Amino acid sequence: MRRPAFIIINKPVGERSTSCVENVRRALGRGVKAGHGGTLDSSASGVLVLLVYGSTRLSGVVMSMPKVYRTVVRLGFETTTCDYDGEKIISEFPNRPEDVREEDMDSALFSFIGWRMQYPPKVSAVHVNGRRAHDIFRAGGDPDIEPRPVFIESIERLGKISEGCAELRVSCGKGTYIRSIARDLGRSLGCGAHIASLVRERVGVFDLNEALRYDSKYPPSRAELIGALRGLDILENFLPSYTLPGAGSRALSNGIAVRFSDAERRSFGSFPPRGEVSFTGEDFFSVAHMERRGSLTYAVPDINIKYESPPSP
Repeated sequence: MRRPAFIIINKPVGERSTSCVENVRRALGRGVKAGHGGTLDSSASGVLVLLVYGSTRLSGVVMSMPKVYRTVVRLGFETTTCDYDGEKIISEFPNRPEDVREEDMDSALFSFIGWRMQYPPKVSAVHVNGRRAHDIFRAGGDPDIEPRPVFIESIERLGKISEGCAELRVSCGKGTYIRSIARDLGRSLGCGAHIASLVRERVGVFDLNEALRYDSKYPPSRAELIGALRGLDILENFLPSYTLPGAGSRALSNGIAVRFSDAERRSFGSFPPRGEVSFTGEDFFSVAHMERRGSLTYAVPDINIKYESPPSP
């Protein structure tokens, strides 16, 4: 039996996330469904979480996980994409890169921590009136993007400013654009800035050190991909995890709410509570929310994944 699982790959610069998904799906064999837990820009590298063998319904859970990025910001000018891949934007800034002191940058970085409203880049996948912003921009339009709330847990400079560049590490929540941080940092310092390189080091419980090396010229074999499968129980390190006795387990797996008092804890999870918990059974995995009904608390399933054998390759 092939259970739903994750594959963590180290996406290289220049590869599109969707291409990685498609190549892995083909390598795993006919009839296998695959998806991802959040795209990574083609100009960036690092952790890309692939969802295979029925785990695609958990993409929202993976996307909600906090992220850690390491990036090099180049001071001096903005670009159309807010990274090195775009065209230079000619703007008048009062300061030169060499005028920026490290204490000035540290002070500016501190102001980014916490909740803030952020404008995504014009070349991004956000929807504007039913269309992707990048499609509007590349067709010659100017997408009217609304700001959105993002959370930045920490942002730190990793070394000295050298030749107009500074390396940063950013821990942030869902929907945060590191390219926008670079753009806004450059404006705050009065010199303009863009991303020179970007690596996603971590997505929640998925770490770059555990990722499978990926190269489209020499793609991993089916055997290598099978060996890299991570079961859904890895989510116990993210969501609080429980089990239920026989009758309760069968009810929950069939979409029926069950009394939470019958549950037995497996793990607390390593991240702050989000109002969701997971349940693990012999033949299913469930994500549920808590609901008060009278004097009792019930676990109401939102996502149920039953383990089934895939078609033969």
